[in-house]
Order: sequence, then C-alpha cells, then structure tokens
Amino acid sequence: MPHRTPLLLLLAAALCPFLTPAAAAQHILFVRGAERSGGFLEARNDAQRTEQLAGIDNDNTAPGNHGWKQLADLLTEHGYTLTQITETVEPGSTEGQSHGRPIDFADMDLSRYDAIVFASNNARYSDAQADAIEQYLRDGGGAVFISDTNFGSDWADAPESDRPFLERFGLTVNQDHGTYTLDRDRGDYLLPDHPLLAGVDRFDGEGVTPITVQDEQPEGVRVDILVAAKGNVRRNHGPFGDRRLGPTTPATGRDAVLLAATIGEGRLIGYFDRNTFFNEGGAGTDLTRFDNAQLALNLFAWVTSNNGEDAD
Repeated sequence: MPHRTPLLLLLAAALCPFLTPAAAAQHILFVRGAERSGGFLEARNDAQRTEQLAGIDNDNTAPGNHGWKQLADLLTEHGYTLTQITETVEPGSTEGQSHGRPIDFADMDLSRYDAIVFASNNARYSDAQADAIEQYLRDGGGAVFISDTNFGSDWADAPESDRPFLERFGLTVNQDHGTYTLDRDRGDYLLPDHPLLAGVDRFDGEGVTPITVQDEQPEGVRVDILVAAKGNVRRNHGPFGDRRLGPTTPATGRDAVLLAATIGEGRLIGYFDRNTFFNEGGAGTDLTRFDNAQLALNLFAWVTSNNGEDAD
C-alpha cells in the first residue's frame, strides 16, 4: 500500500527548512476551464463536467474526487494568496459539453501575480495572449503548466490550449497516457539535488501528460528536465484518431515528468499530472500519497522565487 500522510501533518510541513514561507505573501493565479467544459472521458452530466476541472474551491473528498481545495488550503497555510479565474462559456451554451472562451491576459495587470497556474484551461489562445504571458515571464513572473485530457472536451483540447504559450519556449504538451510512480532510490531523478525535489523521495501520477522538450530553446530560455517520462507517450499530433486521439510512441529522454525553466528573469514549471494534487481520496492518487504534498510546496516555493538565482 502506498504511504499516505495524515492531513494534519501536511500543515506542519512549515517546520521543514526547504519550506520556509516567503517573507511577503506571494499571490498565485489559478486558471480554470469554463463551466461544463471538462470530463469528456468520464463525466455523464454537467455537474461532473465542471467537477473534473480541479478548482481550488472544490472540497470534495469522496472517493475518485478531482478537487484541489486541500492543495489551496496547504498553500494558504504557507502564506500564499490564491485567486482563481475562469474561462467563460461560449455565447448561447446553457447545458451540455461547453467550450471555453479565452481570458484576455493582454488586458490584465499580470504584475499583480507572482505565478500563474495554467490548470484546467481549455480555450484557444491567440498570439497576443501568448505574447503577454511571455513578457510577464521574461520580466520575472512565474508559471506552472499542468494538463489533463479530462480538462477538455476531447483528447487534444487541453494540450492545444497550452500550446501557444509553451511552443515559443521549445516545449510541447502531449496527451494523457500511463500511470506510474517516480522514485529517488530507483534512479528516476535526473537532477536529484534540484530544489524542486528536496525532501521528495517518491511521487506519482495517474493518466499522465509528459511535456516534450525540443533540442534547442530560444534565446534567454533554459530548460532542465528533472525527471523523465517512462513507458510510452501519447503525442499531440497527427495522425489523429477518434476525438483527436494522438499516436503513441516510446518515451525519450526529452519527455519530461517534471521540468524547470528559466525564461529571462522568470521561471516556469511543467508537470505531468493534476491527480498528484487532488484532495484526499482523489482519482488515482492524491495530495496525501507518498511525498506529493512536499512536491507541491516545493513547486510553488521555487516558481515564486524569481530573484535572479541560477536554476540549479
């Protein structure tokens, strides 16, 4: 049986030296998909379609839940301020599978946020919106990208939403495929001493979406693969099958479970699964298993510490 951490102990994690809260409150923006826009593989009604979107206000702890409220509580206990923004439903849609409309990042004051989490977003974003996020990162902002098939209305929906932002940094989000655990003692970590892996000996994912790192990155971009993918990866490109299902090929050393990038003065994290951070009892895995909670705290501590330090 996998090790689970009692929830009360999660809140005591501040005693660990690598979890020291920031001196000033860090403000994190979570981007959620539009109402009813998720769950195409599993949801059977509108409530389930929305519940699949892993909102930070979803406190469901029923077996198989998809909520991130315990993650939000953990981050709040460590001094972070959280805001969630939701993509809007297309005009005229009142029930059934919906499609999200993009958030106008170009018209927002992004400097208010120390990091933006691209979570269950599934809308199509323009070059102007991607330009705004790139400038935000190069100026010292932070971003976390987590994709999942059930964040959208078909296999490619969520990866395509992330594509305009990530492709300009030489990164490609794939589609869901596979379930596995990553273990320090088995040599799964390529950079075991990186701060993102401090105190993390084992973590896992279920229905995972690795991110492929291209051989070369643009000027001012450095990407480190901390943990590589296993088994096979379902690619988000043609030839597509039913509901835009991509082809599956063996994982390579360029397919990342966890990556850390510096982009100008900013930082970006790519992570392979939403399930790692579900409420207790979550589908496949959750925040209480293994060192998943420790990993979550490390991710947000690193991505909001954009102070010119070397990524190592």
